Amino acid sequence: MLKPGYTNLDPDWLAPLRERVATEVPEVTTWIYVDSVGHLVLSKIVVPRDLRSQGLGTRVMELLIAEADRQAATMTLSPTREFGSGLHRLRAFYRRFGFSVNGGRIKDYTTAQSMIRLPRTHPQP
Repeated sequence: MLKPGYTNLDPDWLAPLRERVATEVPEVTTWIYVDSVGHLVLSKIVVPRDLRSQGLGTRVMELLIAEADRQAATMTLSPTREFGSGLHRLRAFYRRFGFSVNGGRIKDYTTAQSMIRLPRTHPQP
């Protein structure tokens, strides 16, 4: 039986990533999934208000990005004010990790998410 929120369509690497994030940064609520075209989608990240500015969100993003890059997966997300942070602040936070607005000439029409990050590849030694 699958855990709630998991599907048979999840790639093999997604469950271990979820577990790693939950283990390493248990204070942060994170919802991630892989969409139908293979993008790693950050659906929700909530750092409790009293724990903000301590690097917890940064650590979650480092874990997600490292795995997305290993899997050559594009990451997508749509910042919202729903959990108490301003959109300008959130967009600036995500830009630090290589996200850009999904629009204009570079628009990826395979996703409705408003920000996107292409995987970085590193030469293998």
